[in-house]
Amino acid sequence: MNPPVRIAVVGCGAQSQIAHIPSLKRNRFAELVALCDVDVRKVNHLCKLHDVPKHYVDFDDLKEDEGIDAVVVATPNHLHAPMTVAALEYGKNVLCETPMGMNAEEARRMIEIAKKEDRKLMPCLNTRLRPDVQTIRKFIDGGELGDIYYCKTGWLQGRSAWSLEGWRGQRLRAGGGSFLSLGTSLLDFALWLLAPSRPVSITGVAHHRTTVSDVEDTAFAMIRFDSGLLLTVEVGWSMLMERDFTYFNAFGTTGAALLNPIQIHKEMHGHLVNVTPKILTKGIQKASYQMLIDLWVDSLLKHDYQAIPAREGLLINQLADAFYESGFSGCEVRLPSASS
Repeated sequence: MNPPVRIAVVGCGAQSQIAHIPSLKRNRFAELVALCDVDVRKVNHLCKLHDVPKHYVDFDDLKEDEGIDAVVVATPNHLHAPMTVAALEYGKNVLCETPMGMNAEEARRMIEIAKKEDRKLMPCLNTRLRPDVQTIRKFIDGGELGDIYYCKTGWLQGRSAWSLEGWRGQRLRAGGGSFLSLGTSLLDFALWLLAPSRPVSITGVAHHRTTVSDVEDTAFAMIRFDSGLLLTVEVGWSMLMERDFTYFNAFGTTGAALLNPIQIHKEMHGHLVNVTPKILTKGIQKASYQMLIDLWVDSLLKHDYQAIPAREGLLINQLADAFYESGFSGCEVRLPSASS
């Protein structure tokens, strides 16, 4: 039997506290041996709370620790690439929060270093693992919705739900605004559901709340696929509305599916019939992170197995790059080919 994988979490913000740390503690093949954060009080408190033996405030010290096999990088966006590359070069496998890099160039270099060092790099693409998303995938794969020809998805938040006072409001630290931050989660499961169709071009429009805003607060994109399928994406974190909501709708020739809540309808004998199955899992977002951690740890124990390829995180970065190029030029932008 393999010994447990010795894992450290770098960046102890809300995502780590709510998702990564509890999920790692519940995995019997993982041993959470260290936490790292620049806030010494926070990291000390979390180490005591979760019985973690080591704490670091300097990542350079952590990366040299030979008692660590793998690292979860959950820091602000601008630190994803440099920390991931450093961890890989010091012989550690990495699970990196998304977006993988500030841009596709960073994400591509991360993949190259992982290959060079013979280490595993996996992006935190967890929304595809939600039980409701998995259910829709089964209907699509089974051909029960026919040929999918149009999808739309969005994540719209009110002004009080998101603060731009920290790193998220700074392009040099975030890499982008609402499209990169909110759109990543939507593109995670949307691209997975629509595979093997691959996006070939994007048209993007970005809105800045003020002329001095460093990042966009609202974004709209139209993405074309090689199969002729069309996907629209809308995101925003400064909407004047009563409630926040996310959605996804997929329309096929014989049926349709939507999320939040999940509903699946099929055309049967000339009538539209609700065939939505019951989702018994409670806490679908929590469940998706647990599955992500379980898949990652399992892949680390199996030499030839990669649960979620890093190139899928790269594709999201390529879409984001093309979105910002399109928003600046006012033109449709084609994406690199799958071999690029």
